[in-house]
Amino acid sequence: MSKEGVKHITGVLASIFSHSGHITKEEAKEISGLDDDKFEHAYSKASDIAEKIMKHGDNKMDKFLDHFGKEIDEADKKSGGVFF
Repeated sequence: MSKEGVKHITGVLASIFSHSGHITKEEAKEISGLDDDKFEHAYSKASDIAEKIMKHGDNKMDKFLDHFGKEIDEADKKSGGVFF
């Protein structure tokens, strides 16, 4: 995976913490190292994931891993599919 792909995944993960209220959006952007446009894309992806997770009463961590894993797979495919 490319450096930009890793930054995107980092941005999505940090943004999930932002959506859950643990850090601010600005802190998530700082952690990601992404420029404004790319961060907004990652933040939007995190919003979708957070919304899906919150719909589940039980096993939120399992749902988080499922949805975040799909985001990693998608980013990996864009960079040639060599993560694992």
